[in-house]
Amino acid sequence: MYIGPREKKRRSSPWRILIILILIAASLYVYAQVEEQQVDEPFIPTPTPTRSASSYIYEAEEWYLQGNLPEAIAAYEQVIALDPDDVSSYIPLARLLALEERTIEAIQRAERATELAPENARAWAVLGMAYDWNGNVKEAIAACRQAIELDPGYAEGYAYLAEAYADAGRWAEATEAAQTALQLDERSVDARRNYGYVLENQGNYWDAIEAYEQALEIHPNLPHLCIDIGRNYRGLGNLGAALQVFSQTVEIAPDNAKILYELGRAHQDLGNVYEAETYLEKATEADPQFGPAFGYLAINYWSRRNYEDAIPNFERAIKLECTATRKRAIAFTITVEERENYTTGPSLDVVMGGEFVSTSGNDRDILRAVLEPTDEDNPWTHASGAVTFETQTGQYTVTLQGIPWVRYNQAYVGWFEGVDALSGDPLNTGPLGLKGDGSLEAQFEATWVEGPPIEHFYILGLAYFYMAECEKSYPLFDAALQIDPEETNALEGIRLCREHED
Repeated sequence: MYIGPREKKRRSSPWRILIILILIAASLYVYAQVEEQQVDEPFIPTPTPTRSASSYIYEAEEWYLQGNLPEAIAAYEQVIALDPDDVSSYIPLARLLALEERTIEAIQRAERATELAPENARAWAVLGMAYDWNGNVKEAIAACRQAIELDPGYAEGYAYLAEAYADAGRWAEATEAAQTALQLDERSVDARRNYGYVLENQGNYWDAIEAYEQALEIHPNLPHLCIDIGRNYRGLGNLGAALQVFSQTVEIAPDNAKILYELGRAHQDLGNVYEAETYLEKATEADPQFGPAFGYLAINYWSRRNYEDAIPNFERAIKLECTATRKRAIAFTITVEERENYTTGPSLDVVMGGEFVSTSGNDRDILRAVLEPTDEDNPWTHASGAVTFETQTGQYTVTLQGIPWVRYNQAYVGWFEGVDALSGDPLNTGPLGLKGDGSLEAQFEATWVEGPPIEHFYILGLAYFYMAECEKSYPLFDAALQIDPEETNALEGIRLCREHED
């Protein structure tokens, strides 16, 4: 029987044996070194050096000089993550957050700076700026005065005080503070800019433009200075110059929603409706939470009688602008009021209060205030309460326990600090109806609050009228009349709707 050729037996190559012996020897050597602790761990990647705080500070300053404020903010946040107790980074970060209109975050960073360094004038000054940009003018003035008291030679303390005085309509004091800031440091961007702001708010647009341009010469890449200049040209009626300024500014920051909005608005004012639509749409894409861009896009559609597209954009603008206002809520207080006389503002008889704290991170979608008695004496020793505020919807819940009763002609009223009603009066709950045991759990709504321009309400109402939906128009006309009881467009809209129904 044929078995066939026998398979040859494999023989190991001498080179293969040599390589195996070398690997075994190397492994034994590494093991010996680990045992002697001369090598920590074999086969672990070499660690890379961690970036220092100073490198992030340098990066932040470079981004700032280029006019890229979002990147500068991100770099300063990295500095704080590395060194949370170094006050020097909180101050410029708070200022940049305010310039980006992230005012609540600016306040939080500035307040932290004053906690870390209560004798630091720069910290108090930037807190004043943050308060003012958030609309808390009274608190802004107090913080700036504190800064000046700590350092009478700090120019920005006077500059931010001048801005707050201007917002309070205290023109003589605003002018004096602005001039003092310039005397102390004529090379301060904020001193120049805020002097322009004081002039602008008094209607002196030409001199305001000059002050803003001087600030821009010091720092050529700050977008908000360009916006200031363009806005004042618009105030003078020089729409061509405004358009030119905004066109140049968009080259500095092509993804800045506010600049795109201003450029679109300038085109709209000049009648370039299709160019306006392009830039306004870009603004809504750059920042889907920027209400004014949606509002002016709606006006663009309205001007072309495109009511179908105008309506959803007006509605989105109103919602976003009201939400932005609600997110600026600072505190909630409860006062004792005369039952028939409380609507224009809270009395001095404050019995409970608490500051709002976000329970949803920096987005401030849900705010909560724990209410505590302002007087430790009886009968308030056992009183407690809380307010939960959903800023996206305007719904809020008030819970109270252990509240003593008041006289028959008096009532407890809850008040928001930082949020006003459409009328401009502080937002309030109205008389709170306590149970027999002095407790309360009630839900309220603050759907429309001060923030959206009056024209958003009455033009949206008219758009619904032309769509034969007057039932949706009436609430909008009423809202406009809460802002201005003599608004002729709202009154005419109501007349048209009634005429149509008849």
